[in-house]
Amino acid sequence: MSRETTVAYVDKILAAYLETDSLVKDEEGDVPVRRGSALYYVRVGHREPYRVEVVSSVLSDVEESYELLKALNEINSGIYGIQAYHRKGRVIFATDLLADTLQAEELERACALISGCADKYDDELQARFGGRKTFEDEG
Repeated sequence: MSRETTVAYVDKILAAYLETDSLVKDEEGDVPVRRGSALYYVRVGHREPYRVEVVSSVLSDVEESYELLKALNEINSGIYGIQAYHRKGRVIFATDLLADTLQAEELERACALISGCADKYDDELQARFGGRKTFEDEG
């Protein structure tokens, strides 16, 4: 399956999941989706085999520390299918799926998992380690 075909397939799944006729995309072609105080992106990778990534920058302006990494490791060990990590001052939650075998239910589950975890843990992590959430209100 070509990348263009993969993007069209992912867009179709996302439009149905988000109950919209038209998806908003950023300048890189990623689909941003808000849930509570969290924002996540759905994107199709650029290298074969194509992967569909669901990524949320949970907090920004967070200093790396042993305690932070320990907390992220606890999140990783407690939730199957998520990678919680710190990179360049950001706490990121991510998961990815192989596009060639992707089923709608898998992508929907990945979106729900990342958005739910980001919305759940952003307050807790911010209270313990500082930083800024993408949205301070629950909007």
